[in-house]
Amino acid sequence: MFSKKPFRNFFLIIAAVLLLIFFNSRGWLELPRNLVFGAGRPFISVFQTAGDFLADNLSFLLTIGDLGEENQALKNENLELLKNNVALKEKARENDFLRARLGLSTEREDELILSRVAGFDSEIGQYLLIDKGEKDGVKKGMAAVTAENFLVGKVAEASANFSKVLLIFDQNSVVNAILQETRSGGVVKGSHGLTLFLEMIPIDKEIKKDEFVLTSGLDDSLPAGLILGRVSEIISKENEIFQRAIVASPIDLKNLEKVFVIKRTGL
Repeated sequence: MFSKKPFRNFFLIIAAVLLLIFFNSRGWLELPRNLVFGAGRPFISVFQTAGDFLADNLSFLLTIGDLGEENQALKNENLELLKNNVALKEKARENDFLRARLGLSTEREDELILSRVAGFDSEIGQYLLIDKGEKDGVKKGMAAVTAENFLVGKVAEASANFSKVLLIFDQNSVVNAILQETRSGGVVKGSHGLTLFLEMIPIDKEIKKDEFVLTSGLDDSLPAGLILGRVSEIISKENEIFQRAIVASPIDLKNLEKVFVIKRTGL
C-alpha cells in the first residue's frame, strides 16, 4: 500500500519555510538571529584566526620550498659558470703556451707533441710523468722542452698512454752541449737533482759568465739549439786540463704543467 508519510513531511517543510519567510518579513526573527550570531561570534573568531594562521604558515612553508628550489638552481648555475670559467682559463693558458712556442723559429720542421705533466717520480731517479705515450708518437730518447725552448729532459720510457722523462737535473742525465758565444763544446750533467754542471771544457777555451748553454745536436735524438741554461759560475783550477761551470736553469719543476715532446723528422 502506498505510504503517505513522505508527502506529509514534504508539506511540513514547505509550511515551515513559508512561516520563516513570513516571520522574517515582519522582522520577528531579528532578535533570535542576533542572539545566535552573538553567541557564535567567539567560536567564529577562533576558527577564523586559526584558519588565517594555518594559511599564513602554509604560505610561508610553500615560499621556503620555492626559495630552496631557487637557491639550488642558483647553486647549480654557479657551479656550471665556475666550471666554464675554469675551462676557459685553462684553454687560455694553453693558447698562451702554444703562442710562446710559435714565436720561436726552428731550422727543422719537427713535430711537437703537447703533453700535460701528470706527476713526478723521484724514488729511483728524477723523472717527470707525462700523459702522452707511444700511441701519440712518443719514443724513448725524445726531448721534452718548455714553450720557451728550455730542455726539461729526455724520454726514458714510453708506454701506450704515459711516458717517463729523465730530468736534466738527474745525476744520470748527460747532454752534449755548446756555449752560445764562445762555441766551446762540453757535456752538461745533473747533480743529485739540484744542479747542472757544464764539464769537459778544455782549460784553454773561454767561458763567459751569463752566456747561454745550448744542446750541440751531437746526440741524434736531441735537436741543436735547445736551451739548457746560463753560466752562473766558472770553476777553473791550475794543473787541470778541463774546467767546469755551473749552469742555472730557470725551469720551475713545481709549477711545470705542460711540456712539448719533440718528434724529430725522420725518427
